[in-house]
Amino acid sequence: MTDKETSAADADSEHQRLADLAEIGDIDLSQYVPGTFGCHEAMHTASIMLDMTDDQLLQHPAILANPDFYRLAGEVHEALFALYQAIGEKHLSE
Repeated sequence: MTDKETSAADADSEHQRLADLAEIGDIDLSQYVPGTFGCHEAMHTASIMLDMTDDQLLQHPAILANPDFYRLAGEVHEALFALYQAIGEKHLSE
């Protein structure tokens, strides 16, 4: 991916994040910053999804039988692991 493509993807992601944030309405986001129960809940959810990806996707015969499915499931697993680590790094340092 070129720098221009990365920049466009980042802009699209930020646009979608802001749209999703607007859609959830008026909530107190201070309840979800690192160090709060809300942030811990997100970290825990990432952990559960990481385990489910490993147990239910990467070990599923249909996934194991298809190299493309396995690669994509592996990318999901890696992304969830990175998310879990990123949340934990900020959440647990507070």
